[in-house]
Amino acid sequence: MDLIRLGSIGPEVEDVQRRLGALGLPCDGERAMFDAATEAALRTFQQRRGLVADGIVGPETWQALVGASFTLGDRLLYVTRPMLHGDDVRELQRRLNRLGFDAGHDDGLFGPLTVDAVREFQLNAGILVDGIAGRETIDHLLRLHRSHQEAPAAAVREREALRRPQRRAIAGARLLVDPGHSVEDPGLRGPDGTLEHEVTWAIAAALQGRLAALGAHVVLSRGPGTCPTPSERAQQANAEDVELIVSIHCNGVRSAAGRGAAAYHFGTEAQISDRGQRLAQLCLDAVLAATGTVDCRVHPATLSILRESRAPAVVIEPGFLTHPEEGRSLCDPAYQQRIAGALTEAIIHYLLGDAALTG
Repeated sequence: MDLIRLGSIGPEVEDVQRRLGALGLPCDGERAMFDAATEAALRTFQQRRGLVADGIVGPETWQALVGASFTLGDRLLYVTRPMLHGDDVRELQRRLNRLGFDAGHDDGLFGPLTVDAVREFQLNAGILVDGIAGRETIDHLLRLHRSHQEAPAAAVREREALRRPQRRAIAGARLLVDPGHSVEDPGLRGPDGTLEHEVTWAIAAALQGRLAALGAHVVLSRGPGTCPTPSERAQQANAEDVELIVSIHCNGVRSAAGRGAAAYHFGTEAQISDRGQRLAQLCLDAVLAATGTVDCRVHPATLSILRESRAPAVVIEPGFLTHPEEGRSLCDPAYQQRIAGALTEAIIHYLLGDAALTG
């Protein structure tokens, strides 16, 4: 889709404004014109949803806007390709999880775990077992409530996975490295004109080479000239059945003063991915130790690569491409190799556990 941003005009802008207004975020400026008021309302929406708050309607923000318009009971929920998504699916997952039926993370995607949870609920409720959340199933669900559930089944499963024996070697591990952006969506621009997709590709290629040299099977989500969507990257990770995902991006702000490294894992106001959080912290700590930049911390987010993938995933931003000095460093091949080395150490530590520190 074409990006909708400050200065855009037309019916698509009016549609965005209407959806924001329905969510309690009115755009007080002119109709069908993407002005500062619309941008401010959109940024607020993005922040609340765990998206990149750039004030631009791209594929992920548009998907979230559409999904936010549904409440539980508005429509029939069933298996489709691509998967149905929305706030109604998220509410369904929350209610099922609170009742002890494992619907997975409340990611708003009507996927296999959610279908299985619906079937199990229908079986226990004594109604038609078809895996479809229709009127009868939703009515039964709305009549039940349990607020004292200690932790959703998905959270228990995540914590159990962290306690399992770690790998003995990285050889044979299946990993996906995701160079953020692409030639069609180039991202930020550095002080010397280098584009973000070029920086992320260079770091990802270096990381892939280091991990492959250790015997890991590493899949790159894109080539230097291919342009998969964020959802397609997550689907590729699922199809390859990878053990973890590292997505590389750069940060940036309008002010040239912003600098530092940050990392993101899947998380909502209700739950987080414990495995993703651990991977994110390890990646960030390694990058901070290697570069000495400012710690911008680990944050929960709902980006597609985090939300739609089965494997623990992290988005790492090793620096601000818009910073005069840090931006130039990010474009330097030696600095890129340093970041790749740090991420290699973090991945080894995640896969092998504390044994990696003494190996």
